[in-house]
Amino acid sequence: MSRAHKPWAGALLAAAVVAGLTATAAPSQAAHRVSPQVLATNLNNPRDITLQADGSILVAESGSGPATVCAPGTSCLGFTGSIYRVNGSQKGRVVTGLPSKLEVRADGGASVAGPNQVEARSTGGYTVSSSFGGDAADRKALGAGGETLGTLHIAKGKVLGDLVDHETRLDPDGPLGNNDVHSNAWMFAHHGKDYLVTDAGGNDLIRVLPDGTTKTEFVFPNNGDLETVPTGIVAAPDGSFYISDLSGQAAGKSRIWRYVPGSAPKVFATGLTNVTDLALDGKGGLIALTLTKGYTETGPLPGALNRVDLKSGKTTEIPTADRLVNSLGLAVGKGGEIYVTNKTVGTTGELLKFPAARR
Repeated sequence: MSRAHKPWAGALLAAAVVAGLTATAAPSQAAHRVSPQVLATNLNNPRDITLQADGSILVAESGSGPATVCAPGTSCLGFTGSIYRVNGSQKGRVVTGLPSKLEVRADGGASVAGPNQVEARSTGGYTVSSSFGGDAADRKALGAGGETLGTLHIAKGKVLGDLVDHETRLDPDGPLGNNDVHSNAWMFAHHGKDYLVTDAGGNDLIRVLPDGTTKTEFVFPNNGDLETVPTGIVAAPDGSFYISDLSGQAAGKSRIWRYVPGSAPKVFATGLTNVTDLALDGKGGLIALTLTKGYTETGPLPGALNRVDLKSGKTTEIPTADRLVNSLGLAVGKGGEIYVTNKTVGTTGELLKFPAARR
């Protein structure tokens, strides 16, 4: 992929880090304001959310890199990544000390890579997808301890699949003209005994087999002159998968794909902006979370939630009273309640719970 076309080169959009957000209530939402419940605060660059069978909630925290900030134009390694758990009134980090990369650009802006999605394993421990943003040489340069960045792995355990290695060896999207070898493991879903992982840097979907082998499942075509940048993935009851893409952060260019293993993914819904995650609502709808609805001269607009009808592909915005700021992770509960990680840049992140949306 080309970094020039994708400020998503780190774990988060550089534009969102630098510009901040303006939160002016949209007229369409003013009459139907929704106040979310704040379940957790002071999260450390929070990313995706996983709802557990026991009712607890897991949040992946990418951390903040090392204690000492690295120099402009460099990257450095720390061990501040973690897994945060909410179980009723009990909340706190159940795993700490996971690798976290801080990248400081020459202009002083920064991005963080680390744990991006987690789930509890039936045999104990946690499966983790850790973002990265680079190739094998970039990762090696960070030094000892950073080997699980850009991989699917067991927290403080073995690597299940190495997406950085896959991208470095094969550069699957190179034939599209995206010639910068660059991997950024994002989210995963189960397919039988395998995992399907989106690589937001490599613009592809990678299959991770039980023996650790990685296979290019599909390379997403560019969206015109924009790279696709796949993000969220969710498994549907009919055996298909829905996958979102950013498509260059351009307003209205983000797409949702439907993928049936064994066939080529097809565009299912269009017209959204900066979709970072997806979840099924259990009632024939797909919920799509956007980092921002667009951009103005003063900076990004607030994020949004949209319901996408699985039959027609029609999208309907869910009122949030413009409460979403740098929103990245999404989950939907059995009762239709919606969970979102908010303020995901820095150490003041939130876990929000919105009531079940009206249909």
